[in-house]
Amino acid sequence: EKAQRLADDAEQGKRPRGGAPKDPTEALARAGADVAALTVRRDKAATTLSKLEATSILGKAEKRLRAARKAAAKAPGPPEPQANTTDPQSRIMKTASGWLQGFNAQAAVNANQVVVACAVTQEHNDVGQLVPMMAAVAANATAAGIEEKIGTVLADAGYWSEANATTAGPDRLIATSKDWKQRRAAREMGTTTGPAPEGATTLEAMEHRLRTEEGAAAYGQRSCTVEPVFGQAKENRGVRRFMRRGLAAAESEWALVCATGNILKLFGHAGGRSLRPL
Repeated sequence: EKAQRLADDAEQGKRPRGGAPKDPTEALARAGADVAALTVRRDKAATTLSKLEATSILGKAEKRLRAARKAAAKAPGPPEPQANTTDPQSRIMKTASGWLQGFNAQAAVNANQVVVACAVTQEHNDVGQLVPMMAAVAANATAAGIEEKIGTVLADAGYWSEANATTAGPDRLIATSKDWKQRRAAREMGTTTGPAPEGATTLEAMEHRLRTEEGAAAYGQRSCTVEPVFGQAKENRGVRRFMRRGLAAAESEWALVCATGNILKLFGHAGGRSLRPL
């Protein structure tokens, strides 16, 4: 997916963003995409002067590409694949506190923190889960006889991709960077109004919308809808690990956690009381 995004951006003359990857293979792919993007820019340069400048920058990029090729050729091969014999279906997942062997639990909630769809996946990256989760919400709503249209879908930066932003379905706001970076951008660049400028890319249009007063207010609802659901499960109920092995077992366990969480929400709402930890 990274390679495809680099290739798609290069065709439009967009250079890779961020620092060079430490992995030699990824660094080589990035250097190649940079050369391809700069070649497009050079070919589109309007004046002789701009062509000369583009050619100079392209020459430096080609030099980096040659160095990346040499580094990739000298790099050791990939490590031998390993399997977890305790739970072969689990995968290595990156967390805020390090790496662990486990699964990726997903949940979609409504404005009242009620889980309306949940899933467990072996994928450590969230980007491929947005479309399936939106489909699961729609299917569950239909099964429950709910005819109301799904409102605006809110998703954090882990779900950002151009495909996720443009695929058919309900309206959505997807962060393009971490929350603190968005807040910093809003402070430094100010808020925006109205529709995105003509010719804006999908990324630029989303960033424009997130910096509008309405977009920022709508996206801010994530902090009081889906985030508390995970916090309540982990902190209040002590659900921090799956008790059984295998993907199917983890899926059923997570569904039970979400269902009982919903029951607690409904019970507290009906009784007009706040809920205490179990």
